[in-house]
Amino acid sequence: MYKKLSNNVRGFSFVEVLTAVVLFSFLVIGVLLMTTMNIKSNSYSQHHTKAVQLAESGLELLRRVDYNTELPNYDGVSALAFSDYGQIPNYPEFRRSLLVTWGTEISTLRVTVTWRTQNTDSFPMVLTTQRVAP
Repeated sequence: MYKKLSNNVRGFSFVEVLTAVVLFSFLVIGVLLMTTMNIKSNSYSQHHTKAVQLAESGLELLRRVDYNTELPNYDGVSALAFSDYGQIPNYPEFRRSLLVTWGTEISTLRVTVTWRTQNTDSFPMVLTTQRVAP
């Protein structure tokens, strides 16, 4: 009725099981670290793309300034700077600074965009161009 197990049938030893568990743990930890790095990289790329778009839209705002009507209001001022932190629609975590430096024939337009994640500011995204006065 009962089968007697022979002494030749053996299971895994404790050392083999422990080795397998340790190797599997390193594999899982490696995959989790790669996933975490991928999520951070994607988040940074998304914020960077939004910053470029906001900087470009800021340059477009500055390009629309009419020198004949706007420039006389700032008589004697060689540069005008302002910031619209938190006032960019749909982008409350971004800060955009616009700087216009007027010259006699050429003005320099500079837009700086930064964003805030996890209570730290990012590196600034800066776009600069020049505009010839009409």
